[in-house]
Amino acid sequence: MRRRDLIGDEIDDLSGLMARAPGMAVLMLIFLLSLAGIPPTAGFIGKYYIFLSLIQTGHYYLAVLAVGYAVVALYYYFRIVVVMFMKKAPDAVPLAIGPGLKVALAVSVSATLVIGIYPEPFILWAQQAIRPFSP
Repeated sequence: MRRRDLIGDEIDDLSGLMARAPGMAVLMLIFLLSLAGIPPTAGFIGKYYIFLSLIQTGHYYLAVLAVGYAVVALYYYFRIVVVMFMKKAPDAVPLAIGPGLKVALAVSVSATLVIGIYPEPFILWAQQAIRPFSP
């Protein structure tokens, strides 16, 4: 987001991202949905297992608190989405995206969606990774 006269670290700097770089806006939406724990993303799987482990260990009050924090966070994530998709862009200058950034974003969004849709192999890898440390 950094340009000559814009640092790109404020929410309003994302204004009109859909008009300037629609691909980047859609990717940002997918990543925000994952942070919010919306299926079918990796973030949903992560939150599901956190909430499940809290409930299985009898920490019901922590599970309720975690769900409350997730709901509050959802509001803040969607403030960013509204700015990206609903506000007008301050200028019509398209964003320049380098090939390295394109590859990194493609790998990240692929992993986010694949883990959300088919998490079993990743869960098995995680279970095997902790097996030497389990009693």
